[in-house]
Amino acid sequence: MGFFAKLKSGLSRTRVNLVGLFSGGVVDEDFFEGLEESLIAADIGYQPTMLILQRLRDAVKLEGLKTPEQVRVALRDEIERMLKPAEKPFSADGHKPFVMMMAGVNGAGKTTTIGKIAKWLAAQNKTVLLAAADTFRAAAREQLAVWGERNRIEVISQSGGDPAAVVFDAVSAGKARGMDVVIADTAGRLPTQTNLMEELARIRRSQAKALAGAPHEVILVVDGTNGQNALAQVRA
Repeated sequence: MGFFAKLKSGLSRTRVNLVGLFSGGVVDEDFFEGLEESLIAADIGYQPTMLILQRLRDAVKLEGLKTPEQVRVALRDEIERMLKPAEKPFSADGHKPFVMMMAGVNGAGKTTTIGKIAKWLAAQNKTVLLAAADTFRAAAREQLAVWGERNRIEVISQSGGDPAAVVFDAVSAGKARGMDVVIADTAGRLPTQTNLMEELARIRRSQAKALAGAPHEVILVVDGTNGQNALAQVRA
């Protein structure tokens, strides 16, 4: 079994354990021990897990939570509260074109996220240009082209072309045409793949050559079930 298959299997077991934990029973010490094991298994991290559990225990005492379902809702609210300070409003204003670069590992959902962002921007009457700089994955260009067709947005691509050159052409075209936003798709890569990370840096430099200050936003798309591995991706 490969690494990602093992990871998926482990996460599936964690999900099953959590569902079973909240499906019935009573809120007692055994319940909290089971919840602790599930949160640790989900790779939330030891300190965040202990903080969450303490706040849930306090909620049980102060708010009179009696059922696992009530604790489940409190858990959801607590995790949302912890993540809220990291929330950042997004705006594509301030530069024309506003250049965005997407990054992340294979299968994280970069191309799909681009499609959703492009649709959202188009709904705000923004003119958008997409750059298909994932020249490695089979059908990557075609997938981005489908999103472009759905939203009536042009896609700049080259069959087997250099990704840095594709992005340079797209940013240059966006600048010449007075587009509002240029979004660059990139190939998936792991933080440990030094040569591919260097290529990502080269793609970034190519955008700056086409337009000073670009990219104006780099969005790292991560799988929400990756746990602490997401931090390693951000640091890289």
